[in-house]
Amino acid sequence: MIEMSGITKAFSGNVVLNNVQFELADGEIHALMGENGAGKSTMMKILSGIYTKDAGEIKVDGQVVNFKSPKDAEKLGIIVIHQELNMLPDLTVAQNLFLGKELTYGKTGILKTRQMEKEATQLLSKLGLNINPKTRTGDLSVGKQQIIEIAKAIASNAKVIVMDEPTAALTDREIETLFQTIRELKAKGISFVYISHRMEEIFAICDRITILRDGQYVGVRNIPETNFDEIVAMMVGRQLGERFPVRKSVIG
Repeated sequence: MIEMSGITKAFSGNVVLNNVQFELADGEIHALMGENGAGKSTMMKILSGIYTKDAGEIKVDGQVVNFKSPKDAEKLGIIVIHQELNMLPDLTVAQNLFLGKELTYGKTGILKTRQMEKEATQLLSKLGLNINPKTRTGDLSVGKQQIIEIAKAIASNAKVIVMDEPTAALTDREIETLFQTIRELKAKGISFVYISHRMEEIFAICDRITILRDGQYVGVRNIPETNFDEIVAMMVGRQLGERFPVRKSVIG
């Protein structure tokens, strides 16, 4: 579905991505890993149109694309759910779901409030979230807000959802619910890019891992064919045993 090749990006002469590649298949959950500063977020901001690349090529369904804004990416179904959720706490669940895409009676500007609430209920119900669409969003847990963000992406006909550290503020039960939702959407052909430092989660939910280090592409691994130690070694550039080298005695 998505091919990124030769992606290069610099800010004020500081190269943060150098000839990086990434591939995402239909209905795949693909982890993007690397230490802080590896270039993960920059890579996804280029994919989602927040940043423009300096060099390289992006293909979506085999067609070369050049995103100049997030709206360009959204038109092709690529949506990012940021770690800081994009929910307005004082609006209702339905108002957040339809923010910027409100249903109105013709050009009158009068909102179809009941219809939006009905559609919000149906959409959230499909994701296993049975809540009143009139509920103030700020009164909900972070986990429920996360599902609402996913619902909002689906309402925009998302084909690819990028999630940046999605479980950072979730309870174990909320993580379970999130994973169940992701798996169900994967079965319907929606692809996910999953950015996280939590190795256990990645091995539990993802199909493949792409590793970046210092703005460089290190490699890609299939989850069933790798292990924690190999991934960590790829991320840090050395074997785990080399973290604490043997000290040589200096006593004469």
